[in-house]
Amino acid sequence: MTRRVEAAVRGSVHAGMTLFTPTQRKPFQIGSLNPNDIVLLLGEMKTPTHLEWDCLEGIPDYLGSKARWVEIGGRYKVEGTPDTLDAYLKGCVNRATAGWVAALLAHAGVVEIRGERPAFVRLTTTFAHE
Repeated sequence: MTRRVEAAVRGSVHAGMTLFTPTQRKPFQIGSLNPNDIVLLLGEMKTPTHLEWDCLEGIPDYLGSKARWVEIGGRYKVEGTPDTLDAYLKGCVNRATAGWVAALLAHAGVVEIRGERPAFVRLTTTFAHE
């Protein structure tokens, strides 16, 4: 099985690279790219956050099923707001990661971001048509 998201991310980032959140432009770093996950270093404390490739691979199907712009919706609560990227990601990791993941996926060419507040994402044409 082709792992499109993983290939796009691996081809566009490297450990130690700094990216920025979509609306607040807060920096975060790529910690490592492992066989089963990517580690993002988030916030001022650079808290290591593991995101499994399997979770990230499900994002194109999730966004594609919406057929519209989807709110990023990062909430610092256990549950995400329904129909947001945050809600999808909360099924994979129990913390707010949506803004950082959106920035990562935009850098990799998987999604595009409409960056006003609230910010929204949708698949790029490359990922929407594969």
